[in-house]
Amino acid sequence: MSVRRGSVVVLALLGATLTAPPSLAHAQHPALTQDFNGDGYEDQVTGVPVGTVAGKKRAGYIAVVYGSARGPGTRKVYSQASPGIPGGVEYHDMFGAHLTVGDYDGDGYPDLLVETDNEQWTQDGIARDGHRTILWGGPKPFTSGKVLPALTTSRYQGSITVAGDFDGDGHQDLARQDDVRFGPFGRDGRAASAQRKAPFILTDERTAVASGDTDGDGITDVVTLAREYESNTEHRFRYEVTVARGSASGLLPPTAVTTFQAKDPWDESLAVGDVDGDGRDEIVTGGTSEILVLDGGSARLIDQDTPGVPGAEETGDRFGGFVSVGDVDGDGYGDIVAGNPSEDFGGLTDAGNVAVLPGGPDGPTGAGTVVFSQASAGVPGAAESNDRFGSRTDLVDGDGDGLVEPVVSAVGENDWAGGVWLFSDHGVRSFGGGSFGMPAADSRFGDRFPQ
Repeated sequence: MSVRRGSVVVLALLGATLTAPPSLAHAQHPALTQDFNGDGYEDQVTGVPVGTVAGKKRAGYIAVVYGSARGPGTRKVYSQASPGIPGGVEYHDMFGAHLTVGDYDGDGYPDLLVETDNEQWTQDGIARDGHRTILWGGPKPFTSGKVLPALTTSRYQGSITVAGDFDGDGHQDLARQDDVRFGPFGRDGRAASAQRKAPFILTDERTAVASGDTDGDGITDVVTLAREYESNTEHRFRYEVTVARGSASGLLPPTAVTTFQAKDPWDESLAVGDVDGDGRDEIVTGGTSEILVLDGGSARLIDQDTPGVPGAEETGDRFGGFVSVGDVDGDGYGDIVAGNPSEDFGGLTDAGNVAVLPGGPDGPTGAGTVVFSQASAGVPGAAESNDRFGSRTDLVDGDGDGLVEPVVSAVGENDWAGGVWLFSDHGVRSFGGGSFGMPAADSRFGDRFPQ
């Protein structure tokens, strides 16, 4: 699923003049929605894997803001203490470590796959570490769920999972390294069929995974960004982008698209989306102070020194620390939304901001890029050192007008309590753990959005 400036003036996003409070220009409605209760309004989901539940630190929970005609509406928390959700609340389970959206049972309601990184459980007499639970959507969503059964004797059953139609049969599937499960899924958690030995990567360590149609054949592909464990003598790490293409028989073996070298092996990110309107999803990577756009056999690098991009590249920046792709201004071309959580400005360190790089017939060039932060007019709160605004982004149509609105998090807000900002025509709303009646301290609220 593809997802979708520091300025102290009213935001003008890609030529759309906005009045305070700002409403970022809209993106076209994505094919896969987050309307979990089917009321016509998309719902925003935040994973809080290090959140405290019932006094158990790092037990984890998910926080949902349900959409409404007036934008953000009812707020609700779901955890392993909630009725119908498998498991129990335990220290360091990290429920909500990864989230993936898809209509897995084919009933017309999107479901939510929730990964619990450190859950300890047993199947077939084998101790397991980590599991994945589907929470079923419906008129009363997330009141029941099912743990996906293990397919092998492997102890570890976690790992980042992506959704898509990897065999082109019209049903949503789930894929992780070496394990593809084809939908529709039964309410017992069992897939219609499975594909084993379906690797995503060719090198040592996977760092980010995304899904999309990179060749325009109507079947979802899996894109992976990976790096080698060891740096070279110049202290630079080798990265590799691979694509495992979907086919009628499932995922094909991965092929390398490109390799590159970069310093500072953290905050790598990956997204796919059609940034030039050619009907194929391009690959976008970021996080090493520059954004790389891969379009077939061509590649383009964009950083803060590229003409048209505000600011300047500085040591410690994480331009593109999180990248998302979506048609923000409704012109038919995907735009890149790039978080820079380590951006310094106004004497502040790691206050963070977000850049929007417009797409076009030639893809993003940097021209017309705008940035916003907590120092921007109409954005709740105040920019402070270590807020890390732009840690994550998401897009939801929370008011049901057929257009999606951006969501931005700042995991360092209030000494790592974290926070999430929802932009809409109805203003900008911010939420944290305390907004949901949960302990706010050290919860890094906003650290996970759906893949």
